[in-house]
Amino acid sequence: MKLGTAVQIALGVADLRTSLEFYDGLGFEKLATGTQPYPWAQLTDGQNLLLLNQDGNAPYQGLLYFNADAPAALAALEEAGAAVLARREQDGRLFQVILADPHGYQFGLVNRAPDGLPRPGGQPISRCGKFGEYALGVGSYENGRAFWTQFGFDVLHQSAEPYPWGILGDGLVVLGLHQTADFTGPNLTYFAPDMPARIAAIRKAGVPITQEMPDEQGAVANAILNGPDDEVIFLFQGEI
Repeated sequence: MKLGTAVQIALGVADLRTSLEFYDGLGFEKLATGTQPYPWAQLTDGQNLLLLNQDGNAPYQGLLYFNADAPAALAALEEAGAAVLARREQDGRLFQVILADPHGYQFGLVNRAPDGLPRPGGQPISRCGKFGEYALGVGSYENGRAFWTQFGFDVLHQSAEPYPWGILGDGLVVLGLHQTADFTGPNLTYFAPDMPARIAAIRKAGVPITQEMPDEQGAVANAILNGPDDEVIFLFQGEI
């Protein structure tokens, strides 16, 4: 069973204007904005759809799937061990439910088809490079893999070095499950062979670099960014 037919990455933000300035500096494209029921904006990096919500609950982040039969998916998720954190009904039927996977990461279902939802073109357009994964630090890679592969995710790659980890995809988004204490998540992760130049362009655009990781020649080839609402973005030099 797949979780839905479309997905967006939902982020709770404290101030929409500040968040839009941050993502504009990264070269994300603004697709739509609104003020009801609270200020919001949809953005894209060319590959993913981001939804910024100034709904008073920041910070949070999670995958939000659109599913015309969300109750059936919800029943399967609960049976698989997902915890229901919040649910909202409208006109006597499920409208939206927020859950947590066995490692505590939030995700949600919207009980409708994704009619009218913008669809990214598939090609990277931001200064960050090519999207590689929605990275999650987990306590057990095997447990994480066992959970997500029940819901349409296939293992695209896995390894035991330097720790158990794997890349999973459902045709809509790519997850990276990393059995490590080095980071938690979620973390948007990007790759590009010219990442040093991209990092320089991001810095020039006024986006602060939280952590620089110079290579042997002193060039900043990898970096970590922190958004205004605790979101973390990894930038790595390389091809994927």
